[in-house]
Amino acid sequence: MRSCKSRPFRPGGFTLLELMISIVLVAMIVIILAASMRAGHRSLEGGEKKAESMERLRASMRLIDSQLQSCLPLTVKEEENLKKAVFIGTGDSMTFATNRSLFSGRKGYVIASYRIERDERGKQVLYLKENTIGMENSREAKLLDGFDAIRFEYLEASKIKGLGGGGWSDQVADTSDLPQKVKLHLEQGTRKFSLTIPLRTRKPSWENSEEGGTT
Repeated sequence: MRSCKSRPFRPGGFTLLELMISIVLVAMIVIILAASMRAGHRSLEGGEKKAESMERLRASMRLIDSQLQSCLPLTVKEEENLKKAVFIGTGDSMTFATNRSLFSGRKGYVIASYRIERDERGKQVLYLKENTIGMENSREAKLLDGFDAIRFEYLEASKIKGLGGGGWSDQVADTSDLPQKVKLHLEQGTRKFSLTIPLRTRKPSWENSEEGGTT
C-alpha cells in the first residue's frame, strides 16, 4: 500500500509578504488610473480651449468682414473746404465709419477703431473700440490675442490703375477715398492666415455741415 505523507497545516488568510505585494499592486493601479484620468482631463481641456480659440477667430473675422463691407464713405470738411474721408489705415491700426456695430448690431452709425498692441508675453493683441456717431460714449473689446504677428494692408484705387506704383501697402496714402481692399494678416507659430475684404462702397455719399458736425 502507498504510504500517506502528512501535509503541514496552514491556517486561512494572507501572509505579511502577500499582503504587502497586494498593497503595492493596488497602489500601482491607482497611480496609473490617476495619471490616465489627469491626461484625459488635460487633453479635453486643451481641445476645448482650441475649439474656443477657433470659434473666437471665426467670429472676429466675420465681424471685421461685416464692418468693412458696411463701411460708410463719410467725409469731413477741413480748412479751405478740403474734404477728407474718415478712413485712416496703418499697419497696426484702422479707423473708419460703419453701420455695423459689435455691441448693437445695425442700430446707428459708429466709428470703429482697430488697434494692435503687445501684451506682457510679447504676443500681439487686436482691440476694437467703437464710438457712436453723435454721442460721446465709447466701448471696447478684445477680439484676438496670442498671435506672433497681426497687421493690416491696403489696396488703393490709384495703385490698381498704376498711378501709385506698387500694390499692397501698410498705409492708406489717398485719404480722399476709401481703399479698394483691406487685408488682415495673422501669424501664430508656423500657421499663417490672411483675410482679404473688398470694400463695396466707393465714392463718398454724405458729408458734414459747414459748422463741422456730421449729418
